[in-house]
Amino acid sequence: MTGVGRMLREIRKQRGFTLRELAPRIGVHFAYLSRIETGTDQCSERTLIRIAEELSIDPDILLIEAGRRTRPFRVLGHIAAGHPLEALENVEAFDLSEAFSPHEHFMLRIRGDSMIGDGIHDGDLAIVRQGNEARSGQIVVAIVDGGEATLKRYSRSRGLVVLTPANRRMRAMQLTPQRVEIRGVLVGVVRLDVN
Repeated sequence: MTGVGRMLREIRKQRGFTLRELAPRIGVHFAYLSRIETGTDQCSERTLIRIAEELSIDPDILLIEAGRRTRPFRVLGHIAAGHPLEALENVEAFDLSEAFSPHEHFMLRIRGDSMIGDGIHDGDLAIVRQGNEARSGQIVVAIVDGGEATLKRYSRSRGLVVLTPANRRMRAMQLTPQRVEIRGVLVGVVRLDVN
């Protein structure tokens, strides 16, 4: 079974469709759809798009898995590097997939200058490896009080989580562990010089 076939089968079953129910909705015979899922037949880009639309998923997901498009890196939104702010979702595509697996990483655009001492500037793109654990000294994406996201250096002290900026004008945040959720660890920064 190919990657796209396995993906189609899983999504189809999650959506509660049988092969016989889905096939006529996309205008193909169920046996052909079965061959696509098992990897014994390939389908056109147009058919993949119709399948994606019928299953209510992003067509790019299937086209990428089928090798018809390159896998874009997705910038999910903005993250504060100053005072925490509400995490905003605003998806952009950016391709760094050869260096960082998009299944394990995401990107956030930096807003603010709290990490400027570590060379992380307003407007940079932070490359983050997904995960909910961090070691002391790592720069992390942390969600504070269930909604505010920030990029800071992580440590623990006297039972508290300490989120430290890299800007002498700003103070570290000392929080109980229950108030902080780690979403990932910084693994790279992209600076786009638009001047």
